[in-house]
Amino acid sequence: MRVTIVLDTGAFFPPEVKDQTYIDVGYFQTPGATDIEVSEDGSIAKSSFKGKLGQGNHRIEVEHLERDGVTVKKQVRPSNSYLRDILKKDDLYDAAGIPNFKTAVYDCILRFNSGDFRSDDVRPRRFTEHQLSNDSPTGKDKTTRPIANVIHVDYNLADGETLRLRGQKADVWSSSLVPSGTKTVVVRLLTDHTLNGSYHKKALDHRVQHYYLPNSDPPPMDGP
Repeated sequence: MRVTIVLDTGAFFPPEVKDQTYIDVGYFQTPGATDIEVSEDGSIAKSSFKGKLGQGNHRIEVEHLERDGVTVKKQVRPSNSYLRDILKKDDLYDAAGIPNFKTAVYDCILRFNSGDFRSDDVRPRRFTEHQLSNDSPTGKDKTTRPIANVIHVDYNLADGETLRLRGQKADVWSSSLVPSGTKTVVVRLLTDHTLNGSYHKKALDHRVQHYYLPNSDPPPMDGP
């Protein structure tokens, strides 16, 4: 089974240590009834799953498990396209003004312990500058280089292997829900334009008196 997790947004935190084997992604849940949309062989899934990822800055482990159901298979593998195309903070801010992520602010942290990361929907994006004090636009804007507006994380599951999004007490979603014989599964983590301020103002420790907002849904972002 081929499973792809699609991230339409998220804060991709820089590694905490050298040769880190996982990638942490900060996420804000959407205002809607679900944060997850699952397709099986091109059709929306009928299998049940918990649609909200939750709040409280809790961690969700994304794990590709061996047949024993315990051992994590491989480690994360960022592709060259992911490393090249993801939006960086220095695409928007000068060196002296690059903000840090405020990791404790996010609704949840997705820890990818395995998976092949690649970019998708690569195109320039326009950001508008806003006053930090009152959110009013300054009249300035900035158009980025071509950046990834979506990140795909791919998994190839052999018979008996499992991919799961494990919350504090239960699985948010697991490939065990997928009917036998399914060849491709897409798990899309949704976003919403109302979250722009959460990702680009609330969750950044700003060093200057302005911040940048994208002109529509927030793209994934990484940075020093």
